[in-house]
Amino acid sequence: MIDQILNAITGKLNTYIGTLEPDVMLGNISFADAFHDNSSQNVNDKIIASVINIEQEESLRNIPFRRTIADAQGLPQGVEQQPEIHLNVYVLFGANKNNYTTALQRISQVIAFFQRQFVFTPADTPVLGTLGLSKLVFDLYSTDFQELNQIWSVMGGKYIPSVIYKMRLAIIQDAPVADTGIIQEINLNTAALSFNTTA
Repeated sequence: MIDQILNAITGKLNTYIGTLEPDVMLGNISFADAFHDNSSQNVNDKIIASVINIEQEESLRNIPFRRTIADAQGLPQGVEQQPEIHLNVYVLFGANKNNYTTALQRISQVIAFFQRQFVFTPADTPVLGTLGLSKLVFDLYSTDFQELNQIWSVMGGKYIPSVIYKMRLAIIQDAPVADTGIIQEINLNTAALSFNTTA
């Protein structure tokens, strides 16, 4: 899922930059060296989009297992399903260019791209619809010097011109759905719950 989303976004970014050859690629930034690339993954002279952290969105953790949703006709339907996991994905765009001026230009173009459009929906990014996502938001994530140093130390590389975006909310849902009906009546005398399982 995350790979499909980021491949779609990097494709749109390549179109925006408009170079003859695709300049933005999804790859591992830790393979990059600002001016030398000896890795098996060819990231030389590219803008590399690399996932550097994935976290669960804390504010959406307490979705109940048994809940009421709207069916295809808009009517309430009781279901049992493990709640989906809402993710924030931190994506670093690093300009691993042979020319430093070009690297700065490309990072400026990445920032301009997300300034122009930071919300993506199935209407403009069809892959989101196939993945069951209604919206993705890219927020510029600012780091201080200490955090920046830690990030590049963990990746084991030398700093290159880069910018980090927090992509929210990617949703992971692979649990089956069981129809439980909805509560129609509560009998206070017997404390019994009456369910209607017909839609």
